[in-house]
Amino acid sequence: MNRSNITTLAAALAVALVLLLPCAALAQPGTPANSVIGFPGAGVLQAGDLWDSFLPQAFGPYYGEGATYPTQGARQFIRFGNFDRGWSTPNAHWPAAFHWTIFWSHYMHAQVFHADSNFNPTKQGVAAPATGNWGQVTYKPGVLGDGAPRKYSVEPYFVDGTRRQHAVYEAGWPTNTGCDVKIRAHAWTGPNWNNFNDFVILEIEFKNTGQRDMNLDGAADAALADPAIQAISLVMSGEIFMSVSSYLGGGRNENLIGEKFTRMGGWVGDPDPSGNPWGFVAYYAGARTQSPTAGNFNMGYNGVTKRAYTDIWIGWDWLGAKSGGLPTDPTQLTNALPTRNTIFGTHPVGTGGQQGWYLSAGSGGSLAGRFTDPKEMFTVGIGEFARNGGSSRTLAQLDLSPNPAFFASGTTGDVTTWVPLASPGQPNGDQKTLNTFDQTPLEDGTGYPTGWGKWTTGYNFAHDFNGDLYSGIGPVRIEKDSSVTFVLAIVGGYRLEGVQKAVRAARYVYANGSASVPVLPALPDMKVSNTLTKSVRVEWDDRAEADPEFQGYKIWKSSNFKKKAWLDEGMRLADRYQEQMTVGADITSLKKPVNPKFDAFAEVAGTSLKGLYQPDTWGTWELVKVVPKADLATFPKTTTPGYKYLYEDKDVVLGFSYWYYVSAYKEGTYTGPAGETTARMETHSTNRDGANGLWQKTFPFAPNNPNYPKTAAGKKDIGAVQVVYSALAAAGDVANVGVRPNPYKRAALHDNFSNVYDHKLLFYNLPPQCKITILDVSGQIIDQFDFSSSDPSLGATFWDMFSKDGIEVASGLYIYVVESPTGGKKTGYFSILR
Repeated sequence: MNRSNITTLAAALAVALVLLLPCAALAQPGTPANSVIGFPGAGVLQAGDLWDSFLPQAFGPYYGEGATYPTQGARQFIRFGNFDRGWSTPNAHWPAAFHWTIFWSHYMHAQVFHADSNFNPTKQGVAAPATGNWGQVTYKPGVLGDGAPRKYSVEPYFVDGTRRQHAVYEAGWPTNTGCDVKIRAHAWTGPNWNNFNDFVILEIEFKNTGQRDMNLDGAADAALADPAIQAISLVMSGEIFMSVSSYLGGGRNENLIGEKFTRMGGWVGDPDPSGNPWGFVAYYAGARTQSPTAGNFNMGYNGVTKRAYTDIWIGWDWLGAKSGGLPTDPTQLTNALPTRNTIFGTHPVGTGGQQGWYLSAGSGGSLAGRFTDPKEMFTVGIGEFARNGGSSRTLAQLDLSPNPAFFASGTTGDVTTWVPLASPGQPNGDQKTLNTFDQTPLEDGTGYPTGWGKWTTGYNFAHDFNGDLYSGIGPVRIEKDSSVTFVLAIVGGYRLEGVQKAVRAARYVYANGSASVPVLPALPDMKVSNTLTKSVRVEWDDRAEADPEFQGYKIWKSSNFKKKAWLDEGMRLADRYQEQMTVGADITSLKKPVNPKFDAFAEVAGTSLKGLYQPDTWGTWELVKVVPKADLATFPKTTTPGYKYLYEDKDVVLGFSYWYYVSAYKEGTYTGPAGETTARMETHSTNRDGANGLWQKTFPFAPNNPNYPKTAAGKKDIGAVQVVYSALAAAGDVANVGVRPNPYKRAALHDNFSNVYDHKLLFYNLPPQCKITILDVSGQIIDQFDFSSSDPSLGATFWDMFSKDGIEVASGLYIYVVESPTGGKKTGYFSILR
């Protein structure tokens, strides 16, 4: 064996070793999910740029089910985010760690039909008509088997160990229908290239045990002649809010609507680049007004009062249904299982030119508001197959007779009797074929290749809490003792093109399996800390170098005092900034375009705050250093145990906030959807400020939350902000204590100016122990607090500018007195200008 082969073999073995090593800091499979405060059993996935939360019905109730949960059981099958009406967990946040979400909530319901009216003998949950043919998949505590193995949850974990690219959440529970449910959600921290980090795939297994308990009284219902679940449909729904902000407290901080504007959602039916229909639903911020007058096309505001042009889109896409259950190996998907067709013999979704044909889609008014009536939910869930399964957007006009475009015969209400035509056309009982648009779609593909960024086919609707966007899959039969798995992708991105590419990536990964996500180098473990000279140390390990195609590192930085314009940067860079390879290079070509129809530039420039943002834990990221593999031999090393390399950032300002991450990049030839290739890929921002990439009970931008970690290790795991502090002065030495900024002006550069309550003064050069007293000019004590630190690099503290009585202090001149236990005393002055 020659030398080069030995080297290659050694590198390959090293990669295998790194990927097999467990990481004690990361949750392991088998650990019950307990990191969602108040909702044990729920889980959060925050790998990559699409973050979301999952509350299975057995681990509720969410805030709207509290009264009925103990008696009638849970109705929402799965809830995604906003469990507590406080938005304390991600709710389809995109990009990673961004503060806002567009949803009030999104959720899934499951309902079943059986031709035997004794299927639901007590008609539990059926509003009208009072028949026993329909039932909602429901869970009630204490009656269905609350212990493992039927009911369980698994804290989200990385299935690939220290590489930290593929995260999984799992749960299971029994239901009233006799179906035991298991769910497994997958998220990838994959490369930004081709949007491999912008989706979550959710697999939902139903195993029919045949042991029904529809009224949840703890006694099995009488057996039926046909023990199958004859028809089941799932409906995914969402209620849009467009602008919810979670910030310092880690819950709902404010909504950013403030003015009337258009919240839009609908079905995208235009051809994709291959010529087949896209076939998925999405929510987005439409234009507040549309007219030929300049300044009236002002779409994309996810924070209207702040003129925040982010143009974030969130959607979902039913990927299919499979015969069989979840693989034992959580790294594997169900893609290899046989496809389970509908009871009418169609593909569960539709393929090729029929992509999306056999999914329902709709919105509006009363249709999605009757979640407790399984007959109505079943009807809209299979709405395309019905004569009127929602096409009129009116509950009273639902008509569960067979759609004449598809069926030759059948009994109204009994889908098991419907017989398809010899050559059926597209079923059209839902809304997606109507081509009705409450607002003219403002995405017309301008500037994009064929099949991207265009929406002229399908439908949309203007949403003002008047009915939710939904789409359904089914009906599917589940034999006794057999399993069916439904698969859904949740997607996010910038503008329509962003979600289209996320949909394409999700479909590609599901069709080809987990291994189709490009393998990145192991994510560097890193540590960020202050120095005694008011600089920042960034240290990281060398695990990424085990990858034989590893070519170097990049150091990225986000600085909160650098105010940016949404129209200039923001989400326009979220998917492409990693393509930079030269510090300080012009990155204009990497910015995705603002919607060319947008013409409200004057209103965005109205004040110094409108249209501006401060970089934060989500970015915008600035490239500060590239370290090629060839330079590592001479690159500065660190003596900190567990780490190898050291970068010292001296371009920082005392009292200001920063975020860093170290990425590892590799070079070669990598193939993605449609055969597209790239020569370079790199790891994600998952490790920013040392974060481990898993949910830590609250957002990384929420230091005021009571669950925010207090220890250094906990702050590292969550990716806490790095504030540059002064070094600790000698004991008793208060001579050089100072205050900044002085005078304080709203907004100080280190404040988060999007939050009116975030304002603070920094006291620096403090000794290990002292008391700080703040007085007004009349000598009245406004506030008083103690400072204590044993960290040599932490000789500073912030004052939040609230009095001891909890009142914001007014503009004026103030006196501060700093006293040490040994008698040292320093008196000074500062002023506040509101």
